[in-house]
Amino acid sequence: MPLPTIRTQRLWLRPWTGADAKMLHSLWCDPQVRRYLWDDRPVSHQRVAQAIRDHLETVASHGIGYWALHTDESHPLMGFCGFRFAHKSEVELLYGLAPAYWGHGFATEAAQAALDYLWKKGHARVYAHTDRPNEKSIAVLRRLGMQPVASPGEMLTFVLERPSGVERS
Repeated sequence: MPLPTIRTQRLWLRPWTGADAKMLHSLWCDPQVRRYLWDDRPVSHQRVAQAIRDHLETVASHGIGYWALHTDESHPLMGFCGFRFAHKSEVELLYGLAPAYWGHGFATEAAQAALDYLWKKGHARVYAHTDRPNEKSIAVLRRLGMQPVASPGEMLTFVLERPSGVERS
């Protein structure tokens, strides 16, 4: 089952497609974005294409994946949000925005919409990982209600359980 398009108060989330490769590459090559998403390593066109293929496979097999973020259908890509499987069975929340959109609550709004979808799909918990110095991402995770768990090393791990009363659809 394909991912749905999701609308929030200010955002239009649409599933990634192969046509997003150029825009995602541009986003992920921005030094400020790459600093935390890619550990400041260059991102090749091949790596972007593989991320999109992985997304399409995860959508087809598990019904979760990534959305491209826009303010409306005609607005350029401002970022992404969604899920992947980490460590084989952990669902991991990931998101990223172009720096021009930082500080406006877009990451929290997009992630909350994605989480609402995840809970309705029946998943019981989600994890998120961020670098210790990434205070903006830590603030987003806390606003979402995520709780830190023991995290040795450079990365912080957060977890969120499905709220009670949320039914699978």
